[in-house]
Amino acid sequence: MSFPVRLDDSPLTIALDVRDPFAYLALSPAIAFGRELGVAIDWLPVRAQPLHPPSTPGPADDRGIRHRRHRAHMLAREIAVYAEAQGIVIREPYRDAPADAANLAWLWLRTQARDRLEPFLLELFRRYWSVALDVADRDAVAGVVDAAGADAPGFLAWARGEGPEALARLEAALREAGLHGSPAYLACNQVFLGRQHLPMIRWLLGGQQGPVPI
Repeated sequence: MSFPVRLDDSPLTIALDVRDPFAYLALSPAIAFGRELGVAIDWLPVRAQPLHPPSTPGPADDRGIRHRRHRAHMLAREIAVYAEAQGIVIREPYRDAPADAANLAWLWLRTQARDRLEPFLLELFRRYWSVALDVADRDAVAGVVDAAGADAPGFLAWARGEGPEALARLEAALREAGLHGSPAYLACNQVFLGRQHLPMIRWLLGGQQGPVPI
């Protein structure tokens, strides 16, 4: 079973890291955005730098340490505000875990059952951020594949075989394309980092009609 690495399957590619709370905040708005524009999104898993929790104050703290701690607190508040607005649960914003099993399932669904990929992603993110899923456990992730209506045994067989090599090829292609953050967007051969760029992406996909949304 061949899994070619293609990043131009759709006018809009979105790369997310399931371990990134900002990716979870970007997921549902991006789904709605794609449906509004009638664009089939190519969803890809990416490895991004995890958020770091604020440090404990100490007598030797310099200005840089205090600034990083203040920024960490601000990010946590931002995540909480937007999560509440969307009605989603993010229990531990600094949660971090190996996500190879989740990313393997994601890549497998992208090729074998793309119509089930968005339901899978919604459930994957929901379970991870409600602290109900170990994304390093292939059997647990297979349960999410099954819940999305796809072939869980087929995923497990592929994950035990050529899956890891295919995932490595994808990760290399993402790095080469500059899609190394989360959420990252590729539209009209331009890379954008962060969901705040959706107005610009809308303008690009709409043929650049009207004033530039800056």
